Amino acid sequence: MNVIDGVCRLLAAILLLGSIAWAQQQRFPQLSVGNALQPLTPPAAFQPQSSPEYALRSNFDEATLRSVAQSAQQFGLDFLNRISAVVATRNTDFMISPFSVWSLLILLYEGAGGQTYEQLRRALRINVEDEKLRSVYRVWSKYLNTNTSTIEVASLQALYTDSKTPIRSTYKEVSQSYGVQPEEVDFYNRETIFHINDATNRSTRGLIPYAVLPQEIYGAKMFMLSSLFFKGQWKYPFNESLTHTEPFFNEQGEVVNQVSMMSQEGNFGYVTNIEGLDGYVLELPYGEQNRLSMIVVLPKRGFNLNDVTKNLMDFGLAPVLKRLENFARNADEDNVVEVLMPKFTTTTDFNLRQVLQEMGIQDLFDQSRSNLSRMADGLFAKLCVHATKIIVDEKGTTAAAVTSAVLSNKSSPPRFLLNKPFLYMIVDKSTSLLLFAGQVRNPKAA
Repeated sequence: MNVIDGVCRLLAAILLLGSIAWAQQQRFPQLSVGNALQPLTPPAAFQPQSSPEYALRSNFDEATLRSVAQSAQQFGLDFLNRISAVVATRNTDFMISPFSVWSLLILLYEGAGGQTYEQLRRALRINVEDEKLRSVYRVWSKYLNTNTSTIEVASLQALYTDSKTPIRSTYKEVSQSYGVQPEEVDFYNRETIFHINDATNRSTRGLIPYAVLPQEIYGAKMFMLSSLFFKGQWKYPFNESLTHTEPFFNEQGEVVNQVSMMSQEGNFGYVTNIEGLDGYVLELPYGEQNRLSMIVVLPKRGFNLNDVTKNLMDFGLAPVLKRLENFARNADEDNVVEVLMPKFTTTTDFNLRQVLQEMGIQDLFDQSRSNLSRMADGLFAKLCVHATKIIVDEKGTTAAAVTSAVLSNKSSPPRFLLNKPFLYMIVDKSTSLLLFAGQVRNPKAA
């Protein structure tokens, strides 16, 4: 059996797996940050599905939903912690989409066999039957796709296969259960790259304009892509006239940049005393539905971002959300918090092969041991890249990441001064799904 090289390309808004019939040098370094993406095709209209009106938990028992949500959350926090450890020495920002990476790996898991299957299952923390996993994912996909006047969430799943090397019919059926309709293409035709990149560009609203380069796709056998786009207006927008210039400090107390600092006082949820987290937590909600929020974690004095990120992995996201929920339930109506937060735009580009291997996904990248036999014969992943972009300003957030004080005296409101490195997460609170996460160490505005 001839083993075919595979390219697995993961982008924050875009994730894809490709397999190609020739060996290829990595286009990206093992981990690179800040690579600019230039559009190959102009932005185009893309219409997401509207969220249907239905009860999320109507078709499942609570234990199944909780189990799958916990699996995705644990994978996401582990993934975040490992990326944080790699970036720590570089004094640079990053942003990732844990849910997008998890989603693509689920599709690979469904096509894997033998040890490759077991390694993916363990890394993804899957402990429910495959059919239940598919059903929950299908409901999540419908639920997450939202388009209102203040929030837009749109996902795209796509599978492109070589017209001369079809995938197994059983895998085609499974992929359809995830909302993926396989499409046969000619990977030797240059029009195919424009077709795939156009889908990428539209699904991310131009934030990530392309998924592949011609040399990456020529002669491919298969490409899988999964995109997740988010655009949200703050529930309480910042007043642009109050934005001013302030210094931003690194963890050693040195000034690294002058930033545009947004400022406002508002009724925000916050928690300052979560034992074991070593950080202050602030919730900045989006829209009017009380579903999506940016959760900001600012390390306490004497602790750094790596400490807090590791603690969060051990602690879990659910207790943090629960504490914020309790705060909102018990807080006074006039509970006011002063928030000072920098405007920032972050673009990142990671080669994830080493990170995923450290998480236990070994055989997928090994030509002699990879087993994707439930998908097709002779495939393995050679390159795994994750690129992201996020824009945060006074109006809100678009994503395809101090000298600080938290004061509690009654003469002035509690204050979150985000002028030193901090962690942020964009979370769907109703499902506890971690959609995006990142760190801000040296913010730069668009």
